Amino acid sequence: MPITRQHASDALARWQPAPVFLDSYRTKQLPENLDIYFGPPEEFFLSPDTQILYTADRIVPILDNGNFDLVLFDDPDANQLIYLALEDPDEVTRFRNWQQYLAHLMLDIGESCDDDDRIRRIADLVQFRHINELFVLWERVGDLPYDQHEQECRAFVETLD
Repeated sequence: MPITRQHASDALARWQPAPVFLDSYRTKQLPENLDIYFGPPEEFFLSPDTQILYTADRIVPILDNGNFDLVLFDDPDANQLIYLALEDPDEVTRFRNWQQYLAHLMLDIGESCDDDDRIRRIADLVQFRHINELFVLWERVGDLPYDQHEQECRAFVETLD
């Protein structure tokens, strides 16, 4: 049975996200232009027959990364979030909790934004509790080679509760 927009919104709400995430289901324009970083996975609702390829009739698409190339799924059986690259379904990132997803999101935002005040405002909007630790991480890994930088960022995300 295809997952509806309402079902996806309810699955998102299960994670008790900041209101801005639920607002993304009601409005296109989000504060701080957050709509370029996340929103409902509209393509799945417009073409429900494509859902089964990714959901296995088990996981629920709840957000995409604004480009619909990465989709965040709720896995209610495992009580996890799954971030899936649609072009390469073998590329999977799993999050045990919402703060881990937010850390991943904030790392992405930090790659495109060099305004510390804006990053802090965004962290407040999405209710990311580890912004000070994230700034420490960025300071520590700033000059590392790419592979080591990525490894440190993944390790940071995995430590969060």
